[in-house]
Amino acid sequence: MTTDYIKLNKMTATPLYYQLKESIKAAVSEGILKPNDKLPTEEELCLAFNISRPVIRQAYSELINEGIITRFKGKGTFVREQEVKGRFFRELSNFQHEMHRLGLTPSTKVLSLETISYNRRVYDEVFHLEKGEPVLHIRRLRYGNDIPIVLVETFVPLKYFPGLEKADFTSTSLYDLFEKNYSTYVAKAERTIEARIIENKDADLLEVKRHSAMHFVKTYAYDLSERMVEYSIAVYPGERNKFDVVINRSSN
Repeated sequence: MTTDYIKLNKMTATPLYYQLKESIKAAVSEGILKPNDKLPTEEELCLAFNISRPVIRQAYSELINEGIITRFKGKGTFVREQEVKGRFFRELSNFQHEMHRLGLTPSTKVLSLETISYNRRVYDEVFHLEKGEPVLHIRRLRYGNDIPIVLVETFVPLKYFPGLEKADFTSTSLYDLFEKNYSTYVAKAERTIEARIIENKDADLLEVKRHSAMHFVKTYAYDLSERMVEYSIAVYPGERNKFDVVINRSSN
């Protein structure tokens, strides 16, 4: 394992742990170290630079606290993936626009697309539909710079959007389709978020550790006439996503 990116000078007054820490930070910033790259072990650094374990532990500890690296028991220390800092809870925006705003290239993989005729929760509790009324059910894995960002399951009543099942959801936004093809503008969304432990099958799809934390988000979207047009369930890996929320103080 190369350590060329680490520069230590024992002749200066700058603490060695700080030099080690800054060398790793610079390597991450410059792209020499990439997300999920494994860092040298304490033993490897001790041998390569003739420094003590406490020096390495302090440098690694501060890098962990700053969110730059992470440690997995029994596996080692790795560069953390970049967090996606979204405005998901303070504005309505489609996934493509949000990724472009963050400087990431969006892409989508459609895992399944089907028309269903009944699902108890979707029909009875969410849309209040009669059995047999068709609902489009889409499962998509969505990426930013080829990194899985979110796994989303979407339900749309087809009586409002006939023919929607023929759309190409790998390249087209659902909300853009609503507006361009059906003159339907999504004006409001209600969202709830829960902290959960990710299921194994979802962890594998999202390429994160099993039993890790996730944001479990439900969205109920409405058009200008207060008609519910979309219900979705999304899984955001906790280690890869965080959200901004703006709260205004009441004038009372």
